[in-house]
Amino acid sequence: MAPNIAIIGAGPTGLTAAIELKRRGIIPTIFEARNCLGGQWAYEVLTDEPVDVRDPQSQSVYSAMYPKLWANLPKRAMQISDYKLPEDLQLFPGRVDVLDYIDATAREAGIQPLIEFNTPVKHVAKAGDGWRVSTEGTEKIFTHVIVATGKDSYPNIPKIEGLDSFEGPVTHSQSYRLPNLYEGKRVVLIGACVSSEDISLDLSPHAEQVYICGTFPPNGHKCYVRDGLYGEGLNISQHARPERIEGRKVYLQNGEVLHNVDDIILCTGYIYNFPFLKGSLDDIELSGCSMGPLYLNMFYPPDPTLIFLGLPRFTVHFANIHLQSIYCAKILSGELDLPPANEINREITNGGCVLQKNPANLEEYHNSVFESFTRLSDMTGEPDLDWRTFLNTLNDHKRQYQQNYRLHPFTYDLKE
Repeated sequence: MAPNIAIIGAGPTGLTAAIELKRRGIIPTIFEARNCLGGQWAYEVLTDEPVDVRDPQSQSVYSAMYPKLWANLPKRAMQISDYKLPEDLQLFPGRVDVLDYIDATAREAGIQPLIEFNTPVKHVAKAGDGWRVSTEGTEKIFTHVIVATGKDSYPNIPKIEGLDSFEGPVTHSQSYRLPNLYEGKRVVLIGACVSSEDISLDLSPHAEQVYICGTFPPNGHKCYVRDGLYGEGLNISQHARPERIEGRKVYLQNGEVLHNVDDIILCTGYIYNFPFLKGSLDDIELSGCSMGPLYLNMFYPPDPTLIFLGLPRFTVHFANIHLQSIYCAKILSGELDLPPANEINREITNGGCVLQKNPANLEEYHNSVFESFTRLSDMTGEPDLDWRTFLNTLNDHKRQYQQNYRLHPFTYDLKE
């Protein structure tokens, strides 16, 4: 009997999984909480009122897109399955171009009719040999559930002494939208990687001062280290991590004090969280920044009919979900078989789950991620492209051009 599969989430991850399943004659049901597909790439309009992370009544935010956001990877790294991005797109496409591409791919692949929009999943629980998926007022049983809700939905809120009593707004980069809301203000960005770099440059023409406070180089990314003042307004500077906050003063770990701070934006990433699986994941660790073990970073070991896609961080996301989706589709269609349970348990005992490694040690983390790329390529017969060298070359490009690397040509021939 053909498997009956639920996919939770209609972003690029869920779309890629659905494409590969449909190619093998398996028609999934896709549950999407919003009225549109695209996941993070589907822009969400917010009010001008700050979404303060300290307010338990603050609204949930689905998308971290802001109007001027561009992809930080070249379009070659943004491809869904074998559907190429339009040739006339700029090298680093803007958010609207990426969303248009996602929408066009879903239409061309015939995936849109499979999506149940405005249908957030409330709970997923084991039911006999299958899984009961509960939405508002409905319950359906599926043989398999693929969780494709992503890794960037629930903000990571750091524990900093005095943060709760800061006298201005404390928001997360997830809800950042318009730089003019920070006109003439002194803004502290906590966190020193991709989002703080991009948001600081967006703020620079408007804010009085922009302070990036974090660990440098962040996760080994030397391409984000800057000396002196920079940005369009020559008002961005990099500083040590915060130690404590008093009133509108931010005390840093190196003894420096930032005075008269108006706003704090947390650029501190996200945690793993799946509220609809509460009570169903008792056999694995889910501590926020780490998760697992999962076999091949995907399969829930006690019951591999529950599958997670797209969870590794600091990687080439579209390439990762491409390989994962093909492998899952081959397993679910019977083209390939999972190893026996004792082999799965032996492997996860040996620490093969990337999601349990510390992303702060980026070299070790990358080694694990790209080893999994090679392994999935071997098992699926897909080309083993050299994404690691691609990323290293891109980081060199970012280091060379720093503030405007997206405006300069970047060429790299991906090799097997």
